[in-house]
Amino acid sequence: MVVDAYNMMLRRRLSNNNRVYHTLLTYIDLSIGEPEGFMKSVRTLAEELHKGIIVQVINADNIAGLEHLLEVLAQSLEAERRSCLLAKRVEVDMLLRLACTRQISDAIESVGLKKGRSKAVLVVVIHEGDGYDSDMEGDGKGGREDGERDVERIDYYNNMLMRFKDRLKAMDGVIRMYDDDGVGVGVGGEEYVYKHMYERLTSIHGLSEQELASCISSNRLVSILAERANLLHR
Repeated sequence: MVVDAYNMMLRRRLSNNNRVYHTLLTYIDLSIGEPEGFMKSVRTLAEELHKGIIVQVINADNIAGLEHLLEVLAQSLEAERRSCLLAKRVEVDMLLRLACTRQISDAIESVGLKKGRSKAVLVVVIHEGDGYDSDMEGDGKGGREDGERDVERIDYYNNMLMRFKDRLKAMDGVIRMYDDDGVGVGVGGEEYVYKHMYERLTSIHGLSEQELASCISSNRLVSILAERANLLHR
């Protein structure tokens, strides 16, 4: 599986099993009255643009940045491939794993959208092959190299993600969608996460100092949360 993530110029790649997904991750400022109604409108917009698109909007306050999102996203997409999702849909599986729970109501309470003003993270995922006409690439005999065809394919999905982002900007409840890496998911990196989120996330997930100290990862908080998420299906 390969996950291509775009936050404007930001791009990350995770590989396994030769599957490819194109993903947009970006911060948005919201002011909404009914979270369920807002999410229904978002998914309707996504389906109008591309059948099979995966879209989720997550409360940014209770996640540990970009690395946390990508770890959980990779788990959810792999679970879909293996037919062992924690829920019927990938986007719900993501919520459960981000909240480290099997209870949908608890996950919505922890990382779901809230009424009023909030900062959220938009996650949009398209499986490579969906909607793309491989005949556009030709047979490779016209002087076009494999690398050129790869660029065209990536551009096709990147442009689709950008079209969705642009349409979402005009939706009621969306105050601002950030277009620069400086305000993207995980702004400030690990230092930001530990300075502004450490106490809240350790309290929410009941992490002890002993458990954190026993982890040898450079980002202990993300590593432990990702491990807990991965253990949910057992």
